Amino acid sequence: MRSDDEVRRAWELTTGTGVVVRPVAANIQALENRGRETAHARRLFEEGERLFAAGDWSGLRVQIARINAALRGGATRSSARLPSTLAEVRRSLPATPALRPVDEAELGDRLLAGWLGKVIGGALGTPVEGWTRDAIARVHGTVSDYLAAPTTINDDTAYQLVLLHAVEQHGPDVSSVEIGLEWLRRIRDAYTAEEIAIGNMEAGIMPPQSGAHENPYSHWIGGMMKGEICGWLAPGRPEVAIDLAHRDGVIAHETEGVYGELFTAATIATAFVEADPRALIRAGLAFVPPQSEFAAVARQAIAWCEAAQTWEDAWSRAEAALVPRYHWIHTFPNLAAVIVALWFGGGDFGRSIAIATMCGLDTDCTAGQVGALLATARGTPAISLQWREPIGDALESTVVGLERVPFDDLAQRTLAAARSFVARTADR
Repeated sequence: MRSDDEVRRAWELTTGTGVVVRPVAANIQALENRGRETAHARRLFEEGERLFAAGDWSGLRVQIARINAALRGGATRSSARLPSTLAEVRRSLPATPALRPVDEAELGDRLLAGWLGKVIGGALGTPVEGWTRDAIARVHGTVSDYLAAPTTINDDTAYQLVLLHAVEQHGPDVSSVEIGLEWLRRIRDAYTAEEIAIGNMEAGIMPPQSGAHENPYSHWIGGMMKGEICGWLAPGRPEVAIDLAHRDGVIAHETEGVYGELFTAATIATAFVEADPRALIRAGLAFVPPQSEFAAVARQAIAWCEAAQTWEDAWSRAEAALVPRYHWIHTFPNLAAVIVALWFGGGDFGRSIAIATMCGLDTDCTAGQVGALLATARGTPAISLQWREPIGDALESTVVGLERVPFDDLAQRTLAAARSFVARTADR
């Protein structure tokens, strides 16, 4: 039986950055976004609010069970009409032009830069994760440097380390199940979609069912936050990068959540031969099913950017349209923040990760994604010492067996795996 404190935290808790999180409310909102009928659950939630306010933890325990029962099962809007398998995704995509060859001499530096950019962006955004734009502006004003002493420990890179290890162990054809089992071996701390997926796998529900089974967060940002490694392993080959991204994505996500990982993987793979951030946005979108809501949100975010003179104006439009509807960890509003930052950052690494952070929401994810993309496209010279020196020379993590990996070693391991990956997939 849950303790009273566990029941209280299941209803409401405060994160390390001071953000109040309401897990039951988030479940209802997430399933509502996916087209699930939630009217009955919302009525039960109102009674739960009364029980929470009264400190009736036994009553609240029962009410949470009732709400979960009301949310359990039933079809969602996306499950019947969107491409799910990789073959279905590929059939939905437009033809894309072949890219120019990758400069092999630059690969090592670009991979090192990509890892650094991911870590730096994540470290910048971590202290304000979950904050609104207004709260960040009120406390920090214009962001132009780290907001606190940076740390390299972040779950955004944990899954990427595990995927790299899985490819090293099992080869380029590593399966979703093999990757998922590595999660069980090596991931200590998991949240939202990944936490549920790990629980599913522990119960014997393996990928791809692990990402879809009773997982209200399967459209949240976890896929989009960890797709860079798939692009780094397939430099200049976005059509190959999305293959690995799909295998990884379905472990904890489905459809729209998986599309986020395809987008990130394709943009990173393309960044080895294309430096213009606006072109990279469109290049990544070419590998997302065009009929998806993800693609629609991306197209709308581009339109907001095209109609605006400043990032603040563009983000105000996105914020008004998306933030009231979606949780701050959902893929869609964070996708808009990434697009706004890339569009108005002018290709400048520091300015772009700062804009992503100032937009608010899941800031370590968005600034990390923007930082990884721009650094991959432009190499280590794009990262000034202001950003690089404070993070040190190694990536520290909570991943079992990979608690500390020097950045130089990480880049060389990624390079070796990428060469093997590309050689094995040359005919695809």
